[in-house]
Amino acid sequence: MKSIFKKLIALAAVVLVLGALALIDLAVSKSYKLEFLSVTRLSEEEVLDGKGDPLPEDWGVADGSTRMLITVRLTRGGKPVEGHTLYVKTNRNVLERSVTDGEGIVVINYRCYRASGGSADPITLSVRDENNSVFIFVPATAERVINMVAPVRDSGSGMTTDDIFYDVEGGENGTN
Repeated sequence: MKSIFKKLIALAAVVLVLGALALIDLAVSKSYKLEFLSVTRLSEEEVLDGKGDPLPEDWGVADGSTRMLITVRLTRGGKPVEGHTLYVKTNRNVLERSVTDGEGIVVINYRCYRASGGSADPITLSVRDENNSVFIFVPATAERVINMVAPVRDSGSGMTTDDIFYDVEGGENGTN
């Protein structure tokens, strides 16, 4: 009976120590701030919504080729944090791991997915700092929902032979 009691005390002590370490890491993660500075669609031509109005610059076009430039900054106490690895993913896939520069900034070049069925769902962009934990992994995180619209298409799939074949020696579209 005494050995079971001693084991329970030891187990409780381990759980308390791990809980205290997790609370310390939680406090550390709250001292970091991840913020989205900008979300901009890279498009030379104006994109219109279904009503013919200009689409906001922070909306994506789910055509499989439209690119968006997303700028994220990591700070601690209002000062930029350099050299931290940020893990970037959407609710659809993992995008990248990038290291913050001297200004605490990471720029993400996101290519929008291709919508099927004529409707596009918004994506949730998640960013977390992989370097701010001390004991147990409790990262600083930030999320941003990016609205998407399906491209207006005529009949057909919109695919051409250029989507399937390309010049093997010159790369896509004959360029390197």
